[in-house]
Amino acid sequence: MKKQIILSVIISFTSVQFLFAQFGQNKVQFKEMTWYYIQTSHFDIYFNQEGSKIAEFAAGASEDALSSIEKHINYRINNRITLILYNSQNDFQETNVTDEYLSEGIGGFTELFKNRVVLPFTGNYKMFRHVIHHELSHAVLNDMFYGGSIQNIISNNISIRLPLWFNEGLAEYLSLGWDTNTDMFIRDAATSEYLPDIQDLDGYFAYRGGQSVFHYIAQKYGDEKIGELVNKIKGKADFENGLKAAIGLDLEELNERWKKDIKRIFWPDMALYKDPDEFSKRLTDHRKDGGFYNTSPAISPQGDKIAFISNRDFYFDIYIMDANDGKKVERIIKGNRSVDFEELNILTPGLSWSPDGKRIVLAAKRNGADVIHVYDIAEDDASILPLRFGAIGTVNWAPDNNKIVFAGQTSSQSDIYVYDIAKDKLENITNDIFSDSDPSFSPDGETIFFASDRGEYLDTISIPVNFRVYDHNYSQSDLYSILVESSKITRLTNSPNCDETSPIVSADGKEVIFVSDKNGINNIYRKKIVFEENDSTSSIESVTEKPITNSLNGLYQPTISKDGKKLAFASMYQSAYNIFLMNNPYDISLEKDSLPLTKYLESILFKTKPEIQKDSSSETKVDSSGEQPDEANSFSTGVFIDSSSAKKDYSNFIFGKSDYLSYDSTEQKPNDLFNPKANLDAEGNFLVNRYKVTFTPDIIYANAGFSSLYGLLGTTVISFSDVLGNHRLIGQTSMQIDLKNSDYGLAYYYLPNKLDIGFEGFHTARFVYLQSGRDVNLFRFRNYGGSLSLSYPFNRYYRLDGGLSFLNVSAENLDNPFETTQKATYLIPALSFVHDNTMFGYTAPIDGTRYRFDVYGNPLLHAKQYGFYSILGDYRNYTKFWTDYALAFRLSGGFSNGKSPQRFFLGGIENWINRRFATGEVPLDSPSDFAFLTAALPMRGYNYAQQIGTKYALFNTEFRFPFIRYLLTGALPIMFRNILGAAFFDAGSAWNNSHQLKLFTKDVEGRTVSKDLLMGTGFGVRFYLLYFLLRVDAAWAYNAQHFTTPIWYFSLGGDF
Repeated sequence: MKKQIILSVIISFTSVQFLFAQFGQNKVQFKEMTWYYIQTSHFDIYFNQEGSKIAEFAAGASEDALSSIEKHINYRINNRITLILYNSQNDFQETNVTDEYLSEGIGGFTELFKNRVVLPFTGNYKMFRHVIHHELSHAVLNDMFYGGSIQNIISNNISIRLPLWFNEGLAEYLSLGWDTNTDMFIRDAATSEYLPDIQDLDGYFAYRGGQSVFHYIAQKYGDEKIGELVNKIKGKADFENGLKAAIGLDLEELNERWKKDIKRIFWPDMALYKDPDEFSKRLTDHRKDGGFYNTSPAISPQGDKIAFISNRDFYFDIYIMDANDGKKVERIIKGNRSVDFEELNILTPGLSWSPDGKRIVLAAKRNGADVIHVYDIAEDDASILPLRFGAIGTVNWAPDNNKIVFAGQTSSQSDIYVYDIAKDKLENITNDIFSDSDPSFSPDGETIFFASDRGEYLDTISIPVNFRVYDHNYSQSDLYSILVESSKITRLTNSPNCDETSPIVSADGKEVIFVSDKNGINNIYRKKIVFEENDSTSSIESVTEKPITNSLNGLYQPTISKDGKKLAFASMYQSAYNIFLMNNPYDISLEKDSLPLTKYLESILFKTKPEIQKDSSSETKVDSSGEQPDEANSFSTGVFIDSSSAKKDYSNFIFGKSDYLSYDSTEQKPNDLFNPKANLDAEGNFLVNRYKVTFTPDIIYANAGFSSLYGLLGTTVISFSDVLGNHRLIGQTSMQIDLKNSDYGLAYYYLPNKLDIGFEGFHTARFVYLQSGRDVNLFRFRNYGGSLSLSYPFNRYYRLDGGLSFLNVSAENLDNPFETTQKATYLIPALSFVHDNTMFGYTAPIDGTRYRFDVYGNPLLHAKQYGFYSILGDYRNYTKFWTDYALAFRLSGGFSNGKSPQRFFLGGIENWINRRFATGEVPLDSPSDFAFLTAALPMRGYNYAQQIGTKYALFNTEFRFPFIRYLLTGALPIMFRNILGAAFFDAGSAWNNSHQLKLFTKDVEGRTVSKDLLMGTGFGVRFYLLYFLLRVDAAWAYNAQHFTTPIWYFSLGGDF
């Protein structure tokens, strides 16, 4: 949940229930972070403790990337850009800049409230630089098209919307140009014939497919056409017209030409390379098994079983299958829905069998850090090793069964670690600034093989004292070995323009098998690493590796049985990752010692096509390896200063360069926006400032809400926050004549720590016509007061909410001033326990469980007159099946007692637009009802307030299914696509006296019929209409003998 209550609190202050009205998973701040910032010419860069290394890298990379982006699109930014850096993916997931939970597949984001770029460091500087460039492309486009904020869009009524493929594709193209990974992805889409049309490029295709479209435009019309296209779209204020003006084609014509070009490039590859099915046996098949991600294979030492990660059951789980035929699949670990296996690190996976084949070791996220689990297969039980890292990848077991090697990430680097289980001893084997990954032991356990971007730096002595990663060529990944005892490193490969990863040593220790993209496609190679007397060379680097595959598709994560007879790997093939098996890999000998180059790699090496011009920050391997970063664009850290102090000590600073920029983008700027003051000392050294909380506006907007009791509500919301989102100030107002007739409120939320704290003050007025004697009079109900709210998450799935509310409630008859105004004052302590591990679908949860238990009341203030206590429970379970179908089950109830107990009513559905009350009016009998009357919904087949009582029980079940599938094409207009259906049954009752409760009775004919039990059934559809989720239901009440005429419900919002 974390802060999902924030806006709902400020919009509906009418009930103490607002403190507990939400489910949702938690965003937990497990770490207390101390923040600092530096200022470059164009950026304010924020980082926390231990993050100075990545901050100094980002300072150079961001200015370099901005220079490239501005030159590409011929635009200069008008506002400074904020970068917020986190030391790991796990830290990044704790950010308060956004309230959304960030899954491990999200490597950074750019938000539009303040145009902030938020990034994690994941242990790899090459990837870090790419993400910086990608996200800055979004920030520059936000500045160019939208003025850098949502408020500017609202204020200036900016209506232009850029398609997702355009946004993400342009960002990928500006940061990468063209690259091997995209080349492999598009090749599979082209040769397997599932490449979507441009307008349908969404999901991951928005990135890779969009990048391909821009690559085509640049190759066809020249690189400068990209900038012209962007400026034409901005000038025309319309995407289609801008596209036509820039390249003379509409989207349909561009799509036809682009797809023809893709076929022309990639279809001839089918004659040069082989499908994975042709040289190996497919063990998983997403077309039959479901899911699209079968990866991280780990073959058992005996070669009879393979453990792997798959999302065939919608979540990412760990399975074991037969290594010979892929059958006898058994799930051993459930991921993504428990505290111990919150995430399985699918982007840097690592599964490994113990040498005796009895246990599996794996890394997973748990409570804000990565840990290592040891799973005992026979006992079906997992234990956790006493290790916590920002990230852990590629875990492997040592041959002695007592040690584990893994790649562990700190705030500035990724190193190779060895943990001795018996001795409980951890040792950092590499311990330097370089990005090391994919470790594995030699058969004798004395050597570790790994991949690294270290180049020629084989020991710490050779690394210069003033070494900076920014100046290093980190674009190339090669293979190395290191002796565990002496830490001596040997370089095994040196292949320019390519990456080599995943080394595995043969059983005799004489050869290494690994993955290389040296021909433009990830293939598996083997290389000799032990020399004999008659060998002509003694340099491992000079030994030519030999391919054992010639694949059309990229191969990943090889794993070999102990005897070397079986090799399994994952491959992106026919639109999904699947696992394949090869027999006797060391006996395979291809006709040639080298593989045919892809057209992309051939064009780079032999200049057969014009190169795409990019700056040195491009992550395309050949381009970035050919040009070193400018030394002027770097700096190093020193001692921090506290800029909040009135007296600054300039002896504490970080050392930089005054000639930081390689170009001047401020020529046309008359102000000092891009010339920050006091960010450098006289020698050009950057000062590190202590972070200060400063509120700036997020958004000011008119908001429309809908209340089940009071209908449409309009308010103006004003939101302020600090840069990190840790402090929120939200104001709300809906002025009507004067203050006593208006709604207004102010809330402050303190969110940087694990315990979230909120303070709210509010006033609410509602006008309702009610029966008073024989007349119908206009009543004004008022509620004003304040509250303290607390939320303590134990982890992502469990939390404890608490609060204390002070309420002054009154009911005044405006048509009869002689009637005494009813007033009541309450002091409400409250406590709630919440669990939620659900998976959300298109409109509602579709899998998992959520429940909550609430206790609150008024035991202290005027208890003899207004005292009460209430206990509520709500349990929901969702089961997903057949991919798009789900069964939802809910059981809820409430009990209230005391001098003035809370009342609950049944009947109707939430946010019912065409609502009707069984009571003829809103059932408010007292000020207590205005504060505490609670709707127990849905109870379809009946009107609102069909039953009212101080106790209630409610059962709901729904079968949710696709009514019109979202993949449907043809003549149906877009608003009628992706319509979901629901068939439901509701049953419940609200009552006051349990002794008088009678669910069934006999009618005059002696038949059993329902009395106090309400039952209803029906069906409906859910779809988005403009920006609203609309529900349309038809429901019949049922009394165990017959059905009534249907009631039609038109309502807003998702299902329970």
